[in-house]
Amino acid sequence: MKKILSILIVSAALFSCEEVIDFDVKDGVNQLVVDAWLTDEDKEQSVKLTISQPYFEDSAPRPALGAEVIVYNKDSTAHVFTDPNNDGIYTYKPKTGKFLNENEQVALAVKYENEQYYSLSQLKRVPKIDSIAYEVFNFPITPPNGGPKDGFLAQFYANDPVGEGDTYLVRSYKNDTLRFKPTDISLAYDAGFSPGSKSDGLMFILPIRQSLNQTLFSDKDKLKVELFSIPTEAYYYLLQLRQESTNGGIFATPLSNIPTNIFNLNSKSTKKALGAFIVSKVSTFETVIDKNKARPKQ
Repeated sequence: MKKILSILIVSAALFSCEEVIDFDVKDGVNQLVVDAWLTDEDKEQSVKLTISQPYFEDSAPRPALGAEVIVYNKDSTAHVFTDPNNDGIYTYKPKTGKFLNENEQVALAVKYENEQYYSLSQLKRVPKIDSIAYEVFNFPITPPNGGPKDGFLAQFYANDPVGEGDTYLVRSYKNDTLRFKPTDISLAYDAGFSPGSKSDGLMFILPIRQSLNQTLFSDKDKLKVELFSIPTEAYYYLLQLRQESTNGGIFATPLSNIPTNIFNLNSKSTKKALGAFIVSKVSTFETVIDKNKARPKQ
């Protein structure tokens, strides 16, 4: 009885030692954040500018208004982006076939609050998506992500062109809804996952072809796949973005800053920018799931 009483006293003493400690976290310096992902598609292009905010601030980022945004081709042709809605989203509607050219290095220039920022990105080649196929599939238990237990498992078919060093991003839509959470970022180096995989010039490996299946598809679902060419530095940028966005649990690694390819024209200025400038060629393929055309379960 005395032993039990001693344990209770020690336990009470330990719990009574708990104390809430409040400490001030200094806010970081506000920085310009550039979200500029442009494509060769004949549709409106946009560059989103915002201001960084403290880590613990739970509010929408403040838009960076009054900036000058221009994209330059290699021949110095200027494409001026404007902010018609005064919301920090600067847009430009290119003329057909007169915006970005394959293998061309493109420049982004941003002037904001008397500071001038610049970035370069190259428009790389992208292979054509030949087709999409799907097969009947059944999970033995209800999937934890809330998707259907029974449905269709889809994959796209495309071949990486000969020549090492092509890098890609795969995105998919289900019934016109883009599925692009951090865990959904699907990257390819040539036809494999990473450099040194000896996959140059081959069909994309199965896990990449099937990366569009965040959940199973159902009959009559609309499926769209996009294959983006991206510069090599964008491949590593997105790779680290995926790692940091899904970094958690007992095996989490220390957080680290994601690098940027946005630079201040004045190297001595204390005003730095964050974000990325990426240009891509895009290959797309759309289909509607038809249960009568599905392959039988393998």
